Order: sequence, then C-alpha cells, then structure tokens
Amino acid sequence: MPRPMAESKQESPEYRTLILDLGDVLFSWSAETRTSIPPRLLKDIMNGPTWHDYERGRLSQAECFERVGREFGVAPADVDEAFKQARESLRPNEALLALVRELKAHFHGALRVFALSNISRPDFEFVLALPTDWSIFDKVFASAVLGERKPDRAAYEMVLAETGVDPSTTVFVDDKVENVEAARELGIHGIVFDKQEGVFAALRKAFGDRVEHIREEQAH
Repeated sequence: MPRPMAESKQESPEYRTLILDLGDVLFSWSAETRTSIPPRLLKDIMNGPTWHDYERGRLSQAECFERVGREFGVAPADVDEAFKQARESLRPNEALLALVRELKAHFHGALRVFALSNISRPDFEFVLALPTDWSIFDKVFASAVLGERKPDRAAYEMVLAETGVDPSTTVFVDDKVENVEAARELGIHGIVFDKQEGVFAALRKAFGDRVEHIREEQAH
C-alpha cells in the first residue's frame, strides 16, 4: 500500500508559486458612481481597446479620458470623476490575504507570491498606496509597467522570465476565464476566481500536500 501512495505523490506537482490578480480578486470595487456614467458604461469603457492601451502604458490618463469621452459620447471630466469614485471604492479581500499569509507561514518562506494586474500606471500608484499588507508579495507586476496585458501571452512570459519560476509548479488566480486559459496554455495551474469558498478550497487543495508534509515534518 505505501508504494502506490508514493507514486501518486510523485505524479502530483509540488506547487511553490502563487500569482494573484488584483481587481475582483485581491480587491473588490464598485462601478456605481454619483456621475452621469452608469455602471454598464463604465465597464464597457474598461473593456474597450482605448482602455486596454491605457493599461499597457501607451496612453496618458488625459489622453485616455479624452479619447473614451469621444468614443462613448461623455465628457472627459465625467470619465475622470467616475473613475476617481470607483478607485475610492476599492476594498481589500481580507479573507484572501489571511489565507495567503497562512500558506506562506506553513511554507516557511518557500512559497513565492506575486500579483499580475491589468492596471494603468496612475491606478497602480493609487493601489500601492492603500493600507494593505503588500509584504505578502515578492513582487507586484502591473501591465502599464510591463507594456503588455493579460490575456496576451507576452505578459505571462515576462513575469515568468523575471521571476524565474517554473510554470508547472505555479498557481494563477484571476476572475476572467480568458486570462486563466492563457495561463494554462503556458503550463500554469489556473483557477478562476468566481465563488470565493470554491477558490479557497482549490488553493488549499493545490498547496495542501505541501502544507501537510511540513506539518508531518514538524511533528517529528
């Protein structure tokens, strides 16, 4: 009986790296603002090519707001105010932060944690200034700094190259299916952040074997 168990453990990857998205994963936010721009329109702006170029760092904030104002028929000042209010609504996912801290503690420094976010430079600077436990991350990667955004393959390849992590021992969590699928194409274990309880269970399962192994070592 012990022999098959040993073979089973060998077949299962030993995950040592976790990469998290920021928006709608590590942070929640609201598209409801006290402006003329309804939530649906705000999200349409964020899903458009102009915003994507803004997230790649190819446009300044003023250029982006002026351009989307023309494209969607709204005043650039209203776009500016709507995104200011949306930014102010950001709240950290304390339960996820606690889980990551727990996993890192069990790994005794062996677990590396990164963030990879599609985010403009001004928004990135705002987020980094929030009173959040950024110490859990080895590094936070922003699309505006990389010059590439998810789900473009280049964004993931740049992170893998800079960190030197092995895709086969890496877990990636994102709320967008297309971003997770792109990560999986590179051999990364992808988890779609939909229902939090399910995601937490998937993370515990992914890193569980390693955590249990450490606990067994500590017991001896």
